[in-house]
Amino acid sequence: MNRRLLGTLAVCLILLTALAPAAALAQSQPTNETATNTTATNSTVAPDAPTAAEQVRINPVSLDVGYQSVTVTEADATFNTTGEFVLFSTTESVDAVRIQQSKAQARVLEGGHTVRVTYDADAAPPEQTSLYTLELFFQDGSSKDVELYASDTEQSVAAASLKNWEPTIETLKDKAEENGYEETPAGTEEYVTWVDDRAQLVEGFLSELAAQTIAWLIAGLMNPLNIILALSLGALAMWRRRSKHGDLVDALSSMAGRYEQELTKLRNNREKAKRTADDASLSEVPAIGSASDYYEDAFGTKSPAQLADLVASGEARATDDGLEYVHRGVDDLDAEDLHGTWLEPVLRHIPNEKRVLNHLLETVKYMETEHSLGSKYRETRNQLETMLDDVDRKQTQLNGVAAPGDD
Repeated sequence: MNRRLLGTLAVCLILLTALAPAAALAQSQPTNETATNTTATNSTVAPDAPTAAEQVRINPVSLDVGYQSVTVTEADATFNTTGEFVLFSTTESVDAVRIQQSKAQARVLEGGHTVRVTYDADAAPPEQTSLYTLELFFQDGSSKDVELYASDTEQSVAAASLKNWEPTIETLKDKAEENGYEETPAGTEEYVTWVDDRAQLVEGFLSELAAQTIAWLIAGLMNPLNIILALSLGALAMWRRRSKHGDLVDALSSMAGRYEQELTKLRNNREKAKRTADDASLSEVPAIGSASDYYEDAFGTKSPAQLADLVASGEARATDDGLEYVHRGVDDLDAEDLHGTWLEPVLRHIPNEKRVLNHLLETVKYMETEHSLGSKYRETRNQLETMLDDVDRKQTQLNGVAAPGDD
């Protein structure tokens, strides 16, 4: 009886031990499903972000040289290039580049932000452009195509340097042809060699001649007899020249001295005449008389010399930068409108333009005749006479007859 009970208990224990893992697994399954659902909920995919190809900015690298240039036709998409190569900088790191067309190659430089495109010399026909497509590949798997319109791909540093030598080369070719050489590189080289040989020959001859001449001079100076002979010949030459042309030399020397004396005399006379004219009163000019007060009030001129100098040379005043002209005398007078010139203060009191011009002319003539200063005022007198004729013509046109003037 006891054995049966123990056997029954043992069987129940075994069954319970086998069923416990299955129950635990059944209880844990909902928990795992819940975790899976939670993870899926939390890892919801975000909206699509822009790719590197969409964000990249492509800029040409300017080298500031004559044989290479890049212009932007469409930002980040189309460029016109000139020269045998071109460089671009990118804001996004580039993983790889490719140009499928022949005669052009592209590669990414160190750092991943600079792309170099190199063209063959015949990548673009002369005076024409060729289209090349540059493909950029980025690390996120995106890509972008860039259009490159290439021209003048034969240009290079060597070609640009050679272009500066073209005038010299053309000159050498012309000179070679003039001297009977072929107008080819070989012919030009032969011509240059020939010229160099001639230069060396002449240089050698002159050097030898100079050396011989110096040797002869040294030898002559070392010989006292040669020195005495040279001095004797020099003295003889001077004596013969003096005996043949002595009178002429003396006359010329005397004339030079008299010329200096006369010139000094003239200068002194001119200064004396000017001082005398400065001491005279402007009213002593017959044509002006009592009207001299108007000129003194307007310009501060008290003597004929002062008024004549004002007409001939003008008036200047001192400034921080030097002298500044107020007017340039007769050069600033306009016969068509004297009231608009520096004579306007006098014309207020003497409204007759011809009379005022005549006053100036008679003052200049007074300086010429009374003080012998014709050389100084001759040109001024001629200008005033011409201006008086112009005023006469103007008044004749206005009035139909010549207007009377006051002397």
